[in-house]
Amino acid sequence: MTAPFGFGDMHRLITFMLPYKGTMAVVALAILAVTATGLLAPWMVREIVLVIETGADGAIAHLTLIAALLIIIYVGRSTAEAAVFHYSHVVAFNTCRDLRDAVYAHLQRLSPSWFAARKSGDITKRVIDDTLKLEPVIADAVYGFVVSMILSLGILIILFNLSPLLTFLALIPLPFSLAIMAYVGRKAIPSFDNEADREGQLAALVQDHVSGIREIQIFNQEAQTRQRFQRKSDFLARRQIRSRTLIAPFDPAVEGAIGVSTALVVLVGGRMALAGQIAVADLVAFILYIVTLYQPLFTVVQATEAVQRGLSGLKRVNDLLDTQPDVADPVTPTALPLPLQGKIALKDVSFAYRTDMPVLQDVSLTIQPGETLAVIGATGAGKSTLAHLIARFYDVTEGKITLDGIDLRDLRLADLRGATSMVLQDVFLFNGTIRENIRFGRQNADEDAVMAAAKAAGAHAFITDLPKGYETLVGERGIRLSGGQKQRISIARALLKNAPILILDEATSAVDTETEAAIQDNLDQLLAGRTAIVIAHRLSTIRRADRIAVLENGRLIQLGAHDQIAHEAGVYARLLQAQESAA
Repeated sequence: MTAPFGFGDMHRLITFMLPYKGTMAVVALAILAVTATGLLAPWMVREIVLVIETGADGAIAHLTLIAALLIIIYVGRSTAEAAVFHYSHVVAFNTCRDLRDAVYAHLQRLSPSWFAARKSGDITKRVIDDTLKLEPVIADAVYGFVVSMILSLGILIILFNLSPLLTFLALIPLPFSLAIMAYVGRKAIPSFDNEADREGQLAALVQDHVSGIREIQIFNQEAQTRQRFQRKSDFLARRQIRSRTLIAPFDPAVEGAIGVSTALVVLVGGRMALAGQIAVADLVAFILYIVTLYQPLFTVVQATEAVQRGLSGLKRVNDLLDTQPDVADPVTPTALPLPLQGKIALKDVSFAYRTDMPVLQDVSLTIQPGETLAVIGATGAGKSTLAHLIARFYDVTEGKITLDGIDLRDLRLADLRGATSMVLQDVFLFNGTIRENIRFGRQNADEDAVMAAAKAAGAHAFITDLPKGYETLVGERGIRLSGGQKQRISIARALLKNAPILILDEATSAVDTETEAAIQDNLDQLLAGRTAIVIAHRLSTIRRADRIAVLENGRLIQLGAHDQIAHEAGVYARLLQAQESAA
């Protein structure tokens, strides 16, 4: 259940608006001009009635002067309103951009565990759609409401001077209207919050189905996934209808307030005019001012949907910005010693994604500088988790991991990850060219360095065979390439980074044996002097390592060189025998 919208939510929005205080000052001046002209127009009508009533000499000239003043007033008001509209949107769109940039920057600080618990479509909606919903709140609702409130304050002063009794009568329906609007508003905001959540879920479902379209088609699940989408879409539509039903009483409440106020003023004011207690011109002006008095309520009514959606979006954005990363920089980080030796030590390391499901238990080992350690084990043994802990995607639950004697938690994340390069088991390529994906490892790398990395990864040959070579677009998540091709580009990207620590998580699982051998020959040269952790199943990869760590059920059960542990009774010997028999 989401917390109610509060001042803190709006305070952050105001903070993002402050850099544009110069433009906001222009808007404020324009607002004052709109207010002044709004107050003058009904008074000019009063003057017209007075001239007609008195019929004094020079009435025509007086009316002409009033008409000229009215032209000036309305032209001035139109100009000021145009300025308010333009500059308020300048502030609004710039504020939305800055907030969107801040949300995206904050996302990059969050830990993988946060992303694992959420749908990417919903996250995308918060970054783009929820921030954009704030534009009408800033540009239309906020400024429109400010204009109306200032105008109403001036009108109340004028009305009270014209007739305190009629002013009291005109305000009688106002508390009831405000009470109705406040009640409905309290009901509407949670409804719009729920609607925004449903929109995020629907966006996440679409993104999920688009990414898995091949699986949907091969398993003939088109009808089932379509039904699932339709159910969520129908539920969203019903939520949207409910939200609009809740705000439907807004308009009648305001209209009713104006109608009752006008009727009371006409009834009592008319009798007062007949009795000579108020001038007809004052009564006419009074009635004209009543409509303007209730303008703030009209403004709220007209912008209610946009405001409610905007406030709902702001709350979702604030919830995201208030989320603290599980893994963060220390308050006083320790500097990474240079040159880096690359000694990695795990001492009594335990880790669990959930408290009741430990993944690693009491693992202790030391990887010497320049050593290549192979990590093997059955699926779920904790191999990839070990690599993720060294890259500090997660923090250990117990124990510690050190780099050159420094606890990873005492290092700046940028320093640690700048010294680490990694090829993940689930290869991800960005929707761009092959060159852009390789250069992602080092943005300032020249063409020779990009090609050298591609050659070392066994990718250069197939890249040059493509019609556009390195300028070939890989598609979303690299869908236009085979699994082996994506893996080789991922290796090239990691090699181009040229970091002193290299982690390869099943880096060659999707390539054939001959290509793997060619890649391995190149890697042997490139790994010289680097600390490397290689997670693999193929013994051809494992045998080249200096030492082999065997994990089982999250525990380190064997550690040593191939020739040493191959002759020990245990998991490694059984795995070796099974693979040799299969070959």
